[in-house]
Amino acid sequence: MNAKSLPLAVGRELREIANFVKQKIKDSRLSLDLKSNNDFGFKVVYKAFNKLYFSVTGYDTDSETVEYTVVMIPNDLYTSIEESYDAEKYMVKNDVLINFLDWLTLLDGYEELAPIDFKNLFNIDEDEQFLQNEPDTFTEKDQILTYCLKSLSVSNFQGIKRATIENLPVDTRWVFLVGENGFGKSTILQSMVLGLHGSKDGAYDYAPDSGSRIKVEYKSEDQNLLNNFKINQSPLLHLAAYGPVRLNMQVDASISEAAQKSGTLYSLFRTDGVLLNIESELVIWYLKKDDRFNLVKKAFLKLVPNLSDIRFNSSNNRIEYIEKDTINGEDQYEPLPFEKIASGFRSIIGVAGDMIVRLSSSQKEIQNPSDLKGVVIIDELDLHWHPKLQKHIPQLFSEVFPNIQFIVSTHSPIPLLGAPKNSVILKVNRTKEEGITVEKIDIDLKTLTPNLILTSDVFDMDDIFSKQLEDLTEVRTEDTFEEMEKNDDIDQYLNEFEKSSRQFPDELFEPRNK
Repeated sequence: MNAKSLPLAVGRELREIANFVKQKIKDSRLSLDLKSNNDFGFKVVYKAFNKLYFSVTGYDTDSETVEYTVVMIPNDLYTSIEESYDAEKYMVKNDVLINFLDWLTLLDGYEELAPIDFKNLFNIDEDEQFLQNEPDTFTEKDQILTYCLKSLSVSNFQGIKRATIENLPVDTRWVFLVGENGFGKSTILQSMVLGLHGSKDGAYDYAPDSGSRIKVEYKSEDQNLLNNFKINQSPLLHLAAYGPVRLNMQVDASISEAAQKSGTLYSLFRTDGVLLNIESELVIWYLKKDDRFNLVKKAFLKLVPNLSDIRFNSSNNRIEYIEKDTINGEDQYEPLPFEKIASGFRSIIGVAGDMIVRLSSSQKEIQNPSDLKGVVIIDELDLHWHPKLQKHIPQLFSEVFPNIQFIVSTHSPIPLLGAPKNSVILKVNRTKEEGITVEKIDIDLKTLTPNLILTSDVFDMDDIFSKQLEDLTEVRTEDTFEEMEKNDDIDQYLNEFEKSSRQFPDELFEPRNK
């Protein structure tokens, strides 16, 4: 191959591709052989089984970009070697890089299968399925989101051997992950955020082991994008993620600490994350008489039902929160700074404020929080909140942020009672043989009580009775506590009546006139 005869763009890109391939071969534990082709390109051969190879054989410059002819054998685990010989593909530079990494991932699995006869190797189902760009599905066209997760494919990541989530409807505003402690809900959320964002986040790199593979498909405006966390060619810019610890705002940390601990991924992977400080923005907006102060204030008052007002205290230049009496409604408590209000309210304000600051930074033209778009991931949604608030949170957040998709984990059935229409429930399972897996639970939530949800496939509880119970006939089956109290009053009245000398009135036993 004469490099001088190549078009400049081809020569430059081919050099980049070759350097990338050389580095990956050097980093890999695989035994590979790299050779130049006589006419054009190069061929990488797997020495352990030389029928497996990756080859760039030609190029085409008719279009605005250079397309390379690539042969990757095997294409996947379900394609025989013979069929792969005819499977030439035409790819731009970034696709060549991504597919080479995919090919290396396949070979990683083969290293562990050396004793197996390679003639029968391509019928096994041990590796992950690859994402396909599927047509959108939805129930309500006018509810389709601008940005939302559609599919996830993960393998060899922490406890996940292989897990997939396929073709979520694009009008799904809430995705709930349920499952027992230690089953892998947090791991699934982490794989989602790695797929959507990529592993690098500021000074940190959360890249898993070299054999891990994570891909997502997500809706982005009028197109669907595939993102591989290793190459990270199409990261979702409008993304926020929160772990279980979410009470610390930047006001409690130094500027340097805040910069390090407030990255998009930090909170989901570590326990000392810091929320971006909405209060500093509120102060600036108040002093500048910016409409955003009142817009964010309105959002907070809707999200926190017990909040009466938010004010700027000019004597100490701090934002203060005024709660209202829950009994009388009209009575107000004394103003308190953020760190003094109840932890449940701090959690709401902290997360919602971080969302507003974080998503506004990538959507600078937007002033009203209700216009923000993107995907928000929250681990252990129910943490810090009373059941009454747990039920209202999904609806409240969807009212304030109607264009955002929320993907959350929960241990409680109560948030599911507040799940908006078209919500999806994903159950995370874990076994020694299969590792962490995900299944979609098809269940109609709108007519179910917490008892029914707890004993359904969602939570798998065998019973919901008190450990003090000795006789099952004593179990109360009323739907509400108020109904139980009325029945107790009737029982007490009847017992007292029976002990008295009074008689039932005769008309009680007479048939009613029709």
